[in-house]
Amino acid sequence: MVDKSGIGRRGEFFASYVLETYGIEVHHVDRAGADLWCKADNKLFTVQVKAATVPTRSNTHTQTGYYAYLTRNPNADYFCFVALDIHRLLLRPASNVIRSTVRISPEEFTEANQAQSITDAIDDQK
Repeated sequence: MVDKSGIGRRGEFFASYVLETYGIEVHHVDRAGADLWCKADNKLFTVQVKAATVPTRSNTHTQTGYYAYLTRNPNADYFCFVALDIHRLLLRPASNVIRSTVRISPEEFTEANQAQSITDAIDDQK
């Protein structure tokens, strides 16, 4: 069993890998509030990575669940929500994350949504 810091670390390195495949320069940092320093179109932005290993059940009467991420005290420009079991991520501007717990349905973690969220982040740097 992997502890929470191990899960977070896996998420950080997975996010770094995926973001770099989109041409974003990524530096893993050990700073409070930011896990990654990224550069796209010669502009820097910071990313706080949140990782989950599996979705939780929303209740006992349904098979569908959601990934849950704690997002208190954001000090980064973006949150990167990682679903480790399905190898997907979604980027969201920290300014758009208004709850201290974010729940995301597994159905939202599509390849198209992943690509769009990364492209939007790159476009925000222009």
